[in-house]
Amino acid sequence: MQAALRRANGARGVRLLQDAFNMRSIALYASLGFEVREPVLVMTGRPTSEPTTGITIRPMGEHDLDACDTLGRQVHGISRRRELAETLQSLSPLVAERAGRITVYMTAPKFWIANHGVAETEADMKGLLLGAVAVRSEPLSLLLPPRQTGLLQWCLEQGMRAVKPMTLMSIGEYHAPAGAYMPSVFY
Repeated sequence: MQAALRRANGARGVRLLQDAFNMRSIALYASLGFEVREPVLVMTGRPTSEPTTGITIRPMGEHDLDACDTLGRQVHGISRRRELAETLQSLSPLVAERAGRITVYMTAPKFWIANHGVAETEADMKGLLLGAVAVRSEPLSLLLPPRQTGLLQWCLEQGMRAVKPMTLMSIGEYHAPAGAYMPSVFY
């Protein structure tokens, strides 16, 4: 881990997700100065409700990067434009539009390790999740901080399952998200 921190080469902040049941790793990360930010659950499944009306779900394109980055800055306080551009090359990111404006995105609906997303509201996030299962045949897979109680309860009511507990930790600069969001291991 010390080698990984050296590789971060003076980054303003480093964050990680660790398996919450792994006492050795949480002790290691805490001893290196990482702070616990919040618990996170790996959720999987296919929400059962019909897609939300008034929301259009579509693949994210390069022309969406500015709008998605603006949304990400509102929630995270930092730019993730470069990471979003990378997802266009290797993942299947989706956006949802309401009244012709992007209100939510997610980067990898079926691969929780890479699936980060942000939304203006929990309702927008629910709309994207419902729309994603309508356009993808595989179950959704995402990380969900359980402090988003309404979204967690909705996911459970929709038949999704919590399959693994994790802990979000960071060292250095950290911006607590201000809105509905899903972290990922990559971003």
